[in-house]
Amino acid sequence: MKYFKRYWNETTGNDLTDSWGASYYYFETNDQLNVVRQLQLFEKGQVLKYNTEYLEDNLGGLAEVPLEEEFELFQIKKEEFEQLWLLSNHNQFPEIVLTEKILWGQPRLDGRRLAVGDIVSQVDMNDSIHVAAEDYGITLQQIKQALHYCRTLQCVKDSPIKFYHNCTLRVQQEGEADGEEQDNWKRADRLYKEHFTH
Repeated sequence: MKYFKRYWNETTGNDLTDSWGASYYYFETNDQLNVVRQLQLFEKGQVLKYNTEYLEDNLGGLAEVPLEEEFELFQIKKEEFEQLWLLSNHNQFPEIVLTEKILWGQPRLDGRRLAVGDIVSQVDMNDSIHVAAEDYGITLQQIKQALHYCRTLQCVKDSPIKFYHNCTLRVQQEGEADGEEQDNWKRADRLYKEHFTH
């Protein structure tokens, strides 16, 4: 693996991140200079992190093309990259939010009244993940983020006011069931592996 650091003296042009200022890019690549992990550290302290498991979100994404050979001039030691990668904080689920007055605090997509649990169900009901995305008007990356959020039980860590209506965690929380609840995290894990691991 190879490691690089390069200063970018421009803002992003993205409405959500443009005010963060210029930034340093850090890359981990293979010998063909294909990016495996990427970190962007902004002058105002914000950090974006991407890897082959987490390709993109509404703020940015992993470089899709190999780095140019001129990057060899900006090579750094592995230790510098790894230390920054481990110490930098980044919200792994930037498009998933919990707000008290919307959907009773269930985890949902930011800007939508669409619960993570509903995304899991929609993917499970469709033969094609593309159809599920089209039905809800969301991206494959948002589906991937929702499935990963659910499969890792991030909702338990986030302590929502209410868990998803179609999950056994809601039954444990409220003591009532309608018979259609499932262990959503197990279902999300199966779907994630089926659609996003090769």
